[in-house]
Amino acid sequence: MATPTGQHHVIKEAGETLGQLLQTVFKESGYKRVHLVVAAPKQEAIEGKLPAVCVYLYNISLDDEGLGTNRTGQFLETVVGADGRTREVARDMPLWVRLDYLISTWAQTPEEEQLLMGGAIKGLLEHPSVSGPDLKGDSWRPDSTLPLQLSQKLDEGVLSRFWASINQPMKPAIQCWTTVPIYPAGEVEIRRVQEKDVRFFDLNKLNKVKR
Repeated sequence: MATPTGQHHVIKEAGETLGQLLQTVFKESGYKRVHLVVAAPKQEAIEGKLPAVCVYLYNISLDDEGLGTNRTGQFLETVVGADGRTREVARDMPLWVRLDYLISTWAQTPEEEQLLMGGAIKGLLEHPSVSGPDLKGDSWRPDSTLPLQLSQKLDEGVLSRFWASINQPMKPAIQCWTTVPIYPAGEVEIRRVQEKDVRFFDLNKLNKVKR
């Protein structure tokens, strides 16, 4: 299975996949439409789009604990060339990146925001991963899965400084994180051994010749 062209779009498409999942959950809960906002959760970004869910990517880091921590090796895959023939190639292991999101809900009243937040939490609990046609975009490999995990809350001081940094009052929000791979370009074609010449020697005869 070949790595899709533009595979580095996976960071953007991971956020779109998460947002699409939440929109589907809200629709199943009876909402006709909940707007998706991927910008910083500011009033001006939400204005005119109520009700809305804001999926804000606030941190990107290398995944030191998850898959892909050892990038010294290679993996094999089968690709189809321009001539339609299949061949085996070796590629470097991907670099796994952790994406941390802050999810907030916006509505006309605090009560409706809380209902939306409850729906978002329920949806993430019921969908610990996303795969197949539910993955948004073209950067995914056929066997890709996007895991979704709820995080522990940020320290109150950190959270307070975050909202203050964007000139917004503190607002209830949940955190969700996932990991995605970034595949380096380049490949080395490998060839399987088709035929091997095996020879046997009579050690007794060799010893006689030496004598």
